Amino acid sequence: MKTCGIIAEYNPFHNGHKYQIDKVKSDGSDYVIAVMSGDWVQRGGPAIIDKYSRTIMALKSGVDLVIELPVIFSTAAAADFAMGSISLLDSLGCVDELSFGCESPSDEALEDVTKFMLEHQEELAKEISEFMKAGNSYPKARELALLNHFNEHIVEGLCKPNNILATEYRKALHNLNSSIKPVPIKRIGSNYNETELNLRSYSSATAIREAILSSYDFVINDDSYLHSDEKKEVGISTYMSFVGSTAVRQAMSEPLSPIINHVPPTTYDILLGSLGKSYPLVSNNFSREVGYKALHEYYKGYEDYLDVTRELSDKIKNHLPYFESFDQFCSLLKTKDITYSRISRCLTHILLDIKKDAFADYKKASYARILGFRKDSEQLLSVIGKNSAIPLVSKLADAGNILDDKSMMSLGKDIEAAHIFDFVSACKYQNKDKQNEFTRQMIII
Repeated sequence: MKTCGIIAEYNPFHNGHKYQIDKVKSDGSDYVIAVMSGDWVQRGGPAIIDKYSRTIMALKSGVDLVIELPVIFSTAAAADFAMGSISLLDSLGCVDELSFGCESPSDEALEDVTKFMLEHQEELAKEISEFMKAGNSYPKARELALLNHFNEHIVEGLCKPNNILATEYRKALHNLNSSIKPVPIKRIGSNYNETELNLRSYSSATAIREAILSSYDFVINDDSYLHSDEKKEVGISTYMSFVGSTAVRQAMSEPLSPIINHVPPTTYDILLGSLGKSYPLVSNNFSREVGYKALHEYYKGYEDYLDVTRELSDKIKNHLPYFESFDQFCSLLKTKDITYSRISRCLTHILLDIKKDAFADYKKASYARILGFRKDSEQLLSVIGKNSAIPLVSKLADAGNILDDKSMMSLGKDIEAAHIFDFVSACKYQNKDKQNEFTRQMIII
């Protein structure tokens, strides 16, 4: 039995993800395990749609088992995100390969750079620190430090988002002395952060999210049909009754038509069926919650939270009177040496109450919470049950009997983070079916 692991957000699941799964299985893997971020993702902020919907998308497109990446890792910087994910896959005791997307440079170059970074950690850390003191952000300082040792072409490739994670995955595999074999897949189609749909090849998740948001904004916020005070109170079905234009009615009957060729049919059906009922969610939907939490912690400051330095804590305090929204505040705090994504992660950590002292105890995954699986993958589950070095959580009600106190604290963060996500979604869309983590069922396809 050959099993391949994939680390993903599926935010949302698209044709590029389907291509990766199909390639993995055509290359001989019997099973695919996805370690997937829950409701909060690595760039800092919420996923556009809940983790259970994304689990169904993945299972219906060929993934055999979906395991949730704990939120303390899913919202962390690249190195900790990678270590949490790789340690989880490694602990299952059945994963043979790790499939991940990468751009240039070559696989050999990535391996060479990874070995160099592992062998010269102190030297690189010192160089990065010096470049940061000169006013550079961490990504730029890392790039400048690597230029001291590698040519411009290699470093340029290494600094692309997928290759940053690819390098961190390899480092984590080395540090864990894992037997999992890295199997990179050349990324094709749009770049990671491309915001326009690619009509000739695979589109990025970023572009697909932008298209979803644009479609939703058109349906809900078109000024020619509703006054602003009315728009706040209606959903798609109600809005239909206000619309007289045939063209607009056609657009509203298939509001996600721009992405129909960019996601699998099952993903499209899920997205279309839930549009305006439980999603989309964006960072600004959590503005009031973030603003309240920041005000509540104002006198204590924010330095205790993960990734927040004393300087950034002071900056948050000084600029808090000018807080308008999540995105606006990130832009307000952004500087040459502090990236937007870093600030977004910090605000997310403040909202979710993820602190440095707690994270220090969680460098590796200590449990595997199953979000869903395919019925025909029972052999895989049996093998994991026999070989896993960490407990498997399929029912939250049983967690207290199989997890130690440290793992229960981490799982508690996952539950709390999901409840915040679900609360805002329910309030925004007036969803009366207010399920929580204890009432939701594991997905079985």
